[in-house]
Amino acid sequence: MDKHNFFGKLFDLSFSEFITLQIIKYLYIISVVFSGIVSLGVLGGGFAAMRYDFLKGITGVLLSPVIFILLIVLFRLLLEGVVAVFRIAENTTILVEKNNH
Repeated sequence: MDKHNFFGKLFDLSFSEFITLQIIKYLYIISVVFSGIVSLGVLGGGFAAMRYDFLKGITGVLLSPVIFILLIVLFRLLLEGVVAVFRIAENTTILVEKNNH
């Protein structure tokens, strides 16, 4: 099995190749979509809450973009941490291979 394509890496039982760096951009896109859905839910909840309590409703409406930005920042920080760990692992592997030759 060719270990250089995605499915070759996916079914590599020795875990010598990483797929995380290939799929990280898709995970970020999913996190942006998720953040948008959550933010729209807060926005909708804010509009619905205005019927009963105007202050709670307007708070939800105003906090919706803030929640969106905070979620994006949180997901970005987490994914950058994952990328950093995997790049450290790859660079360590390269250094070990160079020292063994």
